[in-house]
Amino acid sequence: MPNPADVGGVIQREHDALAAETRIAQCPPLVAVNNMDDVGRVPTKLRWNNPTTVARLPGAKGAAFVVNCASLGSTALWVGTANDAYRSDYLLYLNTTYNLNLAKIPATYDVDHLYNRSRARGYGLQFIRVALVVGPANRSHGGAYEKDITANEAMRVRKDMKVMDEISSMKYFGFLSPLRNDPRESEITAYANFASTKLGLDPKEVRENVLYLRQKASTPWAKKP
Repeated sequence: MPNPADVGGVIQREHDALAAETRIAQCPPLVAVNNMDDVGRVPTKLRWNNPTTVARLPGAKGAAFVVNCASLGSTALWVGTANDAYRSDYLLYLNTTYNLNLAKIPATYDVDHLYNRSRARGYGLQFIRVALVVGPANRSHGGAYEKDITANEAMRVRKDMKVMDEISSMKYFGFLSPLRNDPRESEITAYANFASTKLGLDPKEVRENVLYLRQKASTPWAKKP
């Protein structure tokens, strides 16, 4: 598969790969783990016929790993939760993996953690999948949800891995996520249709998951004693 010619092409390839992973696994992709070996084996339904290689990113300033799946034409970058140089490491990844020869990542794009970094720290998770997103959409779509759920959810139950939740997926694919004072029903409907046709997910379950997550983010639950 030829390399993308620009940053937009990289984003499209990452979108296509994440969608393919979701369709094959019939569940959202892994986005946070404690052991990078898990990325190559979970979900089993995906990895059984689509093996990956996991290799450290040479020259990275922090913990950074390139995950490559040749059968899906998929390449992704995972970084350490404590890696504060993730943006410069992503630039290195773009230039070494895709030969883009960029001096910097264009200001219109963000390098987004696909699982909220503060939540990952709270759960003690060590590595997070990152991806390029259009900056303005990333900054406005999901910030309220991520802030709410980080403040309201319990950190008592630690798990070794997390999959991408529906509202984070909405933001990633460019849909406006619901807010406390704005349910954005039309956006949820549009995303549910997209998830059905592109991701292979049940639209009714998708809608229910979005509404449940928004409710959970808005209501303190299972706080530490």
